[in-house]
Amino acid sequence: MKKFLLFFVAGLTVGASVSAQDFKVDFHGYVGVDAAVNTRGSVEARNRHIYLYPKNEEPGDAGEDLNDYRQFDVDASHSRFGLHVSGPELKGFQTSALIEGDFLGKGNGDNNFRLRHAFVKFAKETWSLTIGQTWHPLFLTENFPHTVNTNAGAPFHPLNRTPQIRLTFNASESTQLLFFLLEQNNFRTSGFGSDGTERALLPEMDAQLKWKSGGAWAAMTAGFKTLAVPNTGTSPEKVSSYHMNASFKYKFPKFTFKMEGVYGSNMSELVMLGGVGQSVADDDYVALETGSVWTDIHSNKSDGLQPGLFAGYTANMGAPEEVVVNSDLSLSEGKVASVLAIAPRLKYIMGKAWIGAEWMMTRAEWGSDFDNYGVPADTENFVNHRLLLSLRYNF
Repeated sequence: MKKFLLFFVAGLTVGASVSAQDFKVDFHGYVGVDAAVNTRGSVEARNRHIYLYPKNEEPGDAGEDLNDYRQFDVDASHSRFGLHVSGPELKGFQTSALIEGDFLGKGNGDNNFRLRHAFVKFAKETWSLTIGQTWHPLFLTENFPHTVNTNAGAPFHPLNRTPQIRLTFNASESTQLLFFLLEQNNFRTSGFGSDGTERALLPEMDAQLKWKSGGAWAAMTAGFKTLAVPNTGTSPEKVSSYHMNASFKYKFPKFTFKMEGVYGSNMSELVMLGGVGQSVADDDYVALETGSVWTDIHSNKSDGLQPGLFAGYTANMGAPEEVVVNSDLSLSEGKVASVLAIAPRLKYIMGKAWIGAEWMMTRAEWGSDFDNYGVPADTENFVNHRLLLSLRYNF
């Protein structure tokens, strides 16, 4: 506890009397251009760059399906840039910072600049403290799908950056322990507005274990959050939920194998299936559970052709008791029963640049009703084939 308090003291009391020579600033980013074709209208986000799954049937006046259409798009708004700062030693702490942004704000324009990362890091001996906005604990930078699509495996793999306090302890050369306090910001749970975590008066709490040995790497994470339900008065009702994952990677001489399982409840802020129901027994709010698994395999070549394959499956598991689904507090009104995706890809790497081609088949199972536990029922499958060609120039 004493060391933890020292980190806060260092972050809050360091002086501003350091000179410019004490800082090293590295500029980084990339220009990215995507061209994509979808064979069906689909649920997408961030100017169509974050692809999720095909839409449900929408009957027209003449009985036709209004979502049975093809779409073509060319866009460069996921281009990004940022600054990495290596700072001076302050009160015995090594300091650094990162600030980064791109143009994938809300809406479908290319001029919606948004903040991706903004954090400061203090490190001393085997401990480090990170304060600011960066990846959610369930997005492990050591192990995520390297799809051509910028969705990084969503909705099967969590995709979220959030303000946080992160304490890291390097227990040994192979083992790390991490502890987190988080609050939602621009990634928010469906239907909970702009103050779900703020009015709950309780930050999300997570703990994580990372381990590596030779070509193997693994991690386990568990977390808990409480949200204030909107429009339930000045002393709002609350809904609690949990999440956990187990992640594994092994680097063979010629290729890398990755896989992960995620299970939790009310996880829509992670760009995954999630929602809320109300208990039949007492009308309390109950989080709906979701399970997900994915795998990714790719060549280790760092120049020339690099083939890869991604596959993922996620399912709406309902609630542990009888509920009525609250569609206003659930992603896609809670009607998606499952999603399956298979995506082979081929990248051609040329030093700091690469060209990638990917075909993704995505099948979404939509329900028109629910069973007693909030699982979509009377389901029908809809399929989209997405062809994507992408260019990135890194700097």
